Amino acid sequence: MRKIMVLIRSPPHGSTNVGEGLRAAIALAGMDLQTIIVLANDAVFAALKGQAPDAIEIVGLDESILNAKQFGARLVVHAESLEQRGVGKDELLDVETLGTEEIAELAHEVDATITF
Repeated sequence: MRKIMVLIRSPPHGSTNVGEGLRAAIALAGMDLQTIIVLANDAVFAALKGQAPDAIEIVGLDESILNAKQFGARLVVHAESLEQRGVGKDELLDVETLGTEEIAELAHEVDATITF
């Protein structure tokens, strides 16, 4: 089975990059490709629980994250990005956190990487 990494580094609001990255990952996972989504840099904010997107009249990303997991995608959040932004693991949805070296190992195992 082919492995694909979807690396998302953009902030969750202000552009469509995170939403489109998650939609692409859901499509890939739906085609039975082993899909790993990595949220790094400001994209880690997309994994925060308790967001209120309605307050600013946008679509929430938490549902897309849950959908991706339901399709079998592995969702990873970059630990150092969390630390740099003062975000604790307890503030996140049910996601996996990995450090730079572990994500680099994953990157070496995939057949392709798509970046958003």
